[in-house]
Amino acid sequence: MAQIERLQKIIANRGAVSRRAAEKLMLEGKVSVDGQIITELGYKCDINSLIEISGKEIIPETQKYYFLFNKPRLVLTTMKDPKGRETVSDFFKDISARVYPVGRLDYDVSGLLLMTNDGDFANFVMHPRYEFIKTYQALCRGNVTKKQVSQLMKGVLIDDDYQTKAIDAKLLNYNKEKNISIVELTIAEGRKHHVKKMLAAAEIDLAKLQRIKIEFLEIGDLQVGEYRSLTPHEIKQFYGIYNSTKRKGDL
Repeated sequence: MAQIERLQKIIANRGAVSRRAAEKLMLEGKVSVDGQIITELGYKCDINSLIEISGKEIIPETQKYYFLFNKPRLVLTTMKDPKGRETVSDFFKDISARVYPVGRLDYDVSGLLLMTNDGDFANFVMHPRYEFIKTYQALCRGNVTKKQVSQLMKGVLIDDDYQTKAIDAKLLNYNKEKNISIVELTIAEGRKHHVKKMLAAAEIDLAKLQRIKIEFLEIGDLQVGEYRSLTPHEIKQFYGIYNSTKRKGDL
């Protein structure tokens, strides 16, 4: 049985562009369905129809991609940059679909990032109702003390009045010769520059930051700038986490 949806929703779900961008393209006469130009915003069609934008086919909704990407430092978590800086999309040019990041990772932070063309999956993971657990390793200047690490667990104030704490935090190593420490911390929140602000609040001098784990997905032997496909089991496992009772405040 055919599944009918609004054209702009289908385009967005296929990961081509956002709904708003799709509507703009439709009004510009750049979208066709089965060879026919469509400009009517209320137009509906089968989700598996042949859809083209400016003559280029947008892959069927059933063809989904899910990647775990080890983002390098100094790469933007966006699809384009007006200043011409490197973005995550530059690493996926050999993928026929337009895959985009799920969530964000700061320009100067390296590590794990989910990439997909599945709008439903992306919206599901980023929904404010849920929080997925992320683990970071921080290279810090100086000798980080047990008291400072303990403070991360007890809680610190960021953004003037927001109380936050790590699920776990530990000092992995201190190199006396180089006078640098490695701190690992796990959080379940995601405000802008969240980890950086927590470290600063504990008076820890951050040099470099890397995200090494998202829920059960670990960095393993995935090299900087490389990505791998998620297995069907991993995708189901992700949905399983969020279909559980874990919500804000439960951790």
